[in-house]
Amino acid sequence: MSVSRTDISPVWTRSFPVSKQPKTIGEHLRKQRFNSGVRQSEAALRLAVSARTLSLWETDKVYPAWEHQPRIVDYLGCDPFTNPALGRPLGNETQGVAFLAPTGPLNLGQRIRKRRLELKKNRNQLAQELGVSVKTLWGWETGRCQPSALLRKQVTEFLQSDPT
Repeated sequence: MSVSRTDISPVWTRSFPVSKQPKTIGEHLRKQRFNSGVRQSEAALRLAVSARTLSLWETDKVYPAWEHQPRIVDYLGCDPFTNPALGRPLGNETQGVAFLAPTGPLNLGQRIRKRRLELKKNRNQLAQELGVSVKTLWGWETGRCQPSALLRKQVTEFLQSDPT
């Protein structure tokens, strides 16, 4: 006679280290997956991403983009994104958090990027909203080029818009 034991993790979960006190988004995701007793492919389906993407998130090689964060919060049952100590290793938006608390005056490109990050938009979304290419927006944000006189008014309105 065999009796299933619910107090023991599945065999495949015992060989992987899981943090008891998660410090990164990846550790939170991995801990939740192991506590649920599901494989990475099943967890990826629940999050509507590929297993490769989930693997990169769990190993903290890529930080989840903003459009995935609501699903991650639902999956985890808490919001780990509100903790600034969790960091952004190799994130999709490089060093974006630093722009939210500048120490000196910002140039136009830095102001555009800061505003975009405050609104939690990626470059594709903002470029589409402004009617320019992603490459043009990237050029503005990096200071490699400036908006034309025609677009400067539109950029100024974007910078002054209310986030709510």
